[in-house]
Amino acid sequence: MKIKLGCAVSIVLLVSGCLAEENSPKDWSLFKSGAGFTVKYPSSWFRKGIDSSELMILSSRGGAEAIIITRGQAMIFVKEEQQYLDSPLSQVEDHYVQDGRVISRKNIHNGGAETRMASHLTEIVVIEPVVPPEDVPIPVSNVIYTMFFCEIDGHKYVTVSKNFEGDKRQTAYQQTALRVAESIRRVE
Repeated sequence: MKIKLGCAVSIVLLVSGCLAEENSPKDWSLFKSGAGFTVKYPSSWFRKGIDSSELMILSSRGGAEAIIITRGQAMIFVKEEQQYLDSPLSQVEDHYVQDGRVISRKNIHNGGAETRMASHLTEIVVIEPVVPPEDVPIPVSNVIYTMFFCEIDGHKYVTVSKNFEGDKRQTAYQQTALRVAESIRRVE
């Protein structure tokens, strides 16, 4: 009986591991910003934009120049907020949250942080309508923004994941965005 139970547990762990890997990109590329940082991103995602100071990627082809996403698609961007060099990180967070409704806020310890990487990140999840409700007479879809904020040597960085509310892959998008945010390294 112990052998059968052990086999069942092994099979469950194996299947769980396979499902987790299915939702986690295997190959990662390195983006070197003209603003003095590097960041890793999933090679299976599609780079958009030509600005060398920030990374903008989409989970699938389509969408419009990383501003408009389609249903079932996510966008992640990473940038340094250079105008906040002499400000606290909370001011950057306030700038990004603005009028959005905060769903959750938590601090994350980056256990894999090395030299010139952030050892702590703040995660803030915000929900906003695609279009302000007062601008359209019918109900509109909501967008979920999962934002990660960190500071490295006084430089403030933001990683934002954007997807439509109710997307089945939202958790996978958020986990990918967290891995991206944890990989930011100051190289200047």
